[in-house]
Amino acid sequence: MALQFLTVITIVPELSADRRQLSAALSYFPLVGLVLGAIVAGLNWAVADFWHPSLCGAAAAVLLAILTRGLHLDGLADTADAIGSGASREKALAIMKDSCSGALGVLALCSALILKAASAANISEAGTWQLFMLMPCLSRWSLNCLAASSRYARAEGGLGEAFCGKPARQNVFVSGLTAIAASWFLAGASGLVFLGLATAAGPAAGWWFDKKFGGITGDMLGAHLETVETFLFMLGAGISL
Repeated sequence: MALQFLTVITIVPELSADRRQLSAALSYFPLVGLVLGAIVAGLNWAVADFWHPSLCGAAAAVLLAILTRGLHLDGLADTADAIGSGASREKALAIMKDSCSGALGVLALCSALILKAASAANISEAGTWQLFMLMPCLSRWSLNCLAASSRYARAEGGLGEAFCGKPARQNVFVSGLTAIAASWFLAGASGLVFLGLATAAGPAAGWWFDKKFGGITGDMLGAHLETVETFLFMLGAGISL
C-alpha cells in the first residue's frame, strides 16, 4: 500500500484501501524512501563514470520526481500558491484545492528541482552514494512527524485526514526505527544529525501550519516532504562521509 501510494510502482493493479489501511501504510513511508533512494543511487552508480556530475545530479532529481509521480511536487506548488495568496484561511484552502498552479507554485516547484539537482551533483561528485538513499528516507520520516503532531484542516474531510493526528501517532514507532537504523548505518554520526533535523522539522511545520490554516492537508504533507528533502540534499552536498 505504501509503495503504490507514494510511487509509480504497481504491485496490485486497481488496489483500493480504507482509511485504516492508509493510516497503517505510514509505518512504511521511510522504507519506501529507502527504496526510492536505492534506485536513484543505482542510476548514479551506472552513469557516474560517463556523465558530468551536473548531469548526474539533474538525472537524480528528475528520476526521483518521476518515481513519485510528482505527487509531492504538486502539493508543494499548491501550498506555495495558498501561502503566497495572503488570503483568509478559507480562501487559501480553496486556492490549495484548485488543480491549477499559479506563478508562486511554479516557482516553488522549479526551485526545489534546481536546488535538489545541484545538490545531487555535488553528492555524485563526492561519491557519497549513501546520501541518495538516506535523504528520501528521512524526508518521509519527517512527514510522519508532521502528521503525528497535527490535525486535519478541512472540516469536510479529505484523503489527507487518514494521515493526521492519532492514526499517525500509532505508526510512528515502526517508521522511527527505520529512520534511526538508516541514519546510523548509512551515515553514522552525520546521519543522526540529519535525523534530528528531519524530526524537529515535523512539529515545527505543524505548529506553523496550525497557526496559518488551522491544521494540515494532504498538499501540505507533500510540500513539507519536498521542502525537507531539498534542504537535506543541500546539507548533504556540503559534507563528506
